[in-house]
Order: sequence, then C-alpha cells, then structure tokens
Amino acid sequence: MTSHPMIHLKSIKILYAIAFIVALIKFNLGFGFVVGLSAALIHQVLFVKYVDAMLFKEKFSVIGFIIGYVFRFMVLILAIASAFIWPDFVSIFSVIFGLFVLKLLLYVKELSLKKGENR
Repeated sequence: MTSHPMIHLKSIKILYAIAFIVALIKFNLGFGFVVGLSAALIHQVLFVKYVDAMLFKEKFSVIGFIIGYVFRFMVLILAIASAFIWPDFVSIFSVIFGLFVLKLLLYVKELSLKKGENR
C-alpha cells in the first residue's frame, strides 16, 4: 500500500514496529498510536485517490467532493472519539501523535529531497 509516492512501505512498517514496542511497555500509548497512524493512512489514501480521480481521470462532482470530505473527516473523528470512549485502551495523546506523524514524515522526506536537489 503506497498512499503517497514519498511514503515508503518501509517507513510505515517502522512506525508500526515502534507502536508495537511502545504497546509492550504501555498498551494504551501503543494502541493509540496504531489507531492514529491507521486513521492518518486511511485519510491519506482516500485523499490521494480522490485527487487522482479529479486530476487524471477528470472526474469531479461537488456531491462526490462533499461526501469524500465528510467521510475522510469522520475517519479522523472516529480515531479521536475512540480515545474518549475507551480511555483505558487508547491514549488521546498517542492518537493525536499518530495522526500528525504521517504529515511530519512527508515534510521531512520533502525537505530531504529539496536538500538533495540544491547540491
């Protein structure tokens, strides 16, 4: 599964391995990280598929855009809501970190590519 050309499966496997190790130490932190990371990946995959359909297949509809946006937003809301519903199993801080770590990974990879181009 490649949700973005700059995100490699190796990076995702490393993030899930870190979540597993953290879960062995403190379960709710590791499980929350898995929930947040999974929600971020689902959000990213859906967004990339929508943009591909819009730009390359030239399929754009306002209703499709609204439904896609609401569905992607609901994935993020469900990830955060899981921490409020089951606070013993899912940590809100690790869910939020899991949601942001994918974006941070994209920025770091982009910066490393830009740095390589300048040389």
